[in-house]
Amino acid sequence: MLNIRKHNKINWLFGISGILCLMIFAVSCEQQATSQKQQIQEVVHSMFEEGWNRGDIDSFDETIADSVLFHYAGSPRTLSRDEMSQFVIRWREAFPDLRIDLDEFLIQNKMAAIRGTLTGTHEGPWAGAEPTGEKVSMVLMMFFRFENGKMVELWEVDDQLGFRRQLGLIP
Repeated sequence: MLNIRKHNKINWLFGISGILCLMIFAVSCEQQATSQKQQIQEVVHSMFEEGWNRGDIDSFDETIADSVLFHYAGSPRTLSRDEMSQFVIRWREAFPDLRIDLDEFLIQNKMAAIRGTLTGTHEGPWAGAEPTGEKVSMVLMMFFRFENGKMVELWEVDDQLGFRRQLGLIP
């Protein structure tokens, strides 16, 4: 009888220690996920605040991988970080006060999604349109995938029709 009680206590101890190990593992995973979520949030905010809104393209060295798979208008293509930077420079030359405000921001695992509003004053040539001096705005949505703390893939959908109408490119 003593022997059975001894084994029951041992089984009970192993059961409790197993449960404690699982709890510690779960907390560790949750902390890691929270850390990853914070890192992604900081990267996205930096890309928009420093890169797009302030024109500090050097900040992209910390936020964008060497190459990015960019999905736009049904034609994915790979862009280098330099090409992404030049893209921002061209936008800021045409719209010097360009700003993208993040209206919604979601993060799940290694992905992030934003809904934003781009605004700016058309003061330089853009897509065949001479400067109008008009304030323009455009709603956009972007999805990002991250690896090692940097953006490696981007999907973008925006209101090009409304934007081009504001520039007078289409009736």
